[in-house]
Amino acid sequence: MLAGMPRAKAFDPEAALDRAVELFWRFGYEGTSMAKLLEFMGISRQSLYDTYGDKHSLFLAAVDRYRANVQRQLAALISGEATAIAGVRAVFEWVNQAVVEHPEHRSCLMANTALELGQRDPDARERVSAHLRDVEGVFAAALERGQRAGELDASRDVRALARFLTGSIHGLGILARGGAPTPVLRDTITTTLAVLDGRA
Repeated sequence: MLAGMPRAKAFDPEAALDRAVELFWRFGYEGTSMAKLLEFMGISRQSLYDTYGDKHSLFLAAVDRYRANVQRQLAALISGEATAIAGVRAVFEWVNQAVVEHPEHRSCLMANTALELGQRDPDARERVSAHLRDVEGVFAAALERGQRAGELDASRDVRALARFLTGSIHGLGILARGGAPTPVLRDTITTTLAVLDGRA
């Protein structure tokens, strides 16, 4: 290597960031020590600082990555169903199976972040707020498509329904973290989705 040339990274920054997402998701910000991060990410302290900044900067990068991944997943789930309402149902089923029922998660990273840091970390709070707006937008777009297709009554307030769905889907994780049994979570999903066809 020529003198003065930057040394190539000996690790994959994207893969290491994914591992940081998983660790923060499991243990939260305060519960994730630098020692845990370095071991789980498989990097040195200097590599962490050089690539991501300090622990807080790494956490924000992890939250941003999680948020982007969730948005892609939600869009794929909704677009993969034949109807808009079926797409909304698929989102709830995915969150319940991949997030709420997962023993090491029990809630989404964004809900966990809101509960742990929302009142004292403006950067984290802004990201949670943006995420909630994004999820609301995904639901609103799906419901608008449902109205155009005649699945949803045209008199229904799509934006209000989207906000309700957003609150409900994040509330599932809080219920799970509080120890709510599976039948309670299933009842919550069933009742939430029944609102879309006027049954609740």
